[in-house]
Amino acid sequence: MRVIPRVRSHQPEKHFPGRSPGVPTGEDRFTIAFARSYIEGLALKDPDTEIACARQVTVNGYGIADLVAVAWRQKTAPGKNRAASHATDFRGARIRAFEIKLSDWRRGMVQAHRYRYFADVAILVLPEERCASALPYMDTFRKIHVGLWGYDAASGRILAHYTPRPSVPLAPKYRAHAFQQVLHAARAPLFLESA
Repeated sequence: MRVIPRVRSHQPEKHFPGRSPGVPTGEDRFTIAFARSYIEGLALKDPDTEIACARQVTVNGYGIADLVAVAWRQKTAPGKNRAASHATDFRGARIRAFEIKLSDWRRGMVQAHRYRYFADVAILVLPEERCASALPYMDTFRKIHVGLWGYDAASGRILAHYTPRPSVPLAPKYRAHAFQQVLHAARAPLFLESA
């Protein structure tokens, strides 16, 4: 089972009423299940794409993204197979930031919009059965360039209702910060945890 690392940082959500430190919530479990399905789906669709994911990525002033995925293509040196090559080209990397909500899609849409300041694509993910209440507002999602995906945790199926095209983040200087947090969390065993 794939472990989805969590970025280690000061996490203000630990101080929310009803939250016990170290005890995963339903939203935490839903996020991890979604992340695993997303990674597996991407690997099946495009096996040449590498991906690193981290949960709870904090970018000061722009919130704490539930999940951030960085995808890039591994360069293969001439005459070598992909596994033997260590050349990595991050210039074409894409950053997708996901806000995961179990019910409050309006709040989730606003939070996901803030991730556009550091991510190439921002997406709100809801349980598929909850998407029906958000679908009539698809024009709003398009205008603010926030995607809407549904996820069925029982089947692992992801349904993309709308995915905006990648674009330059609104505050590009924060993109590198998010990028480094994800790569650091995904490569350092010290930061790995599962719920």
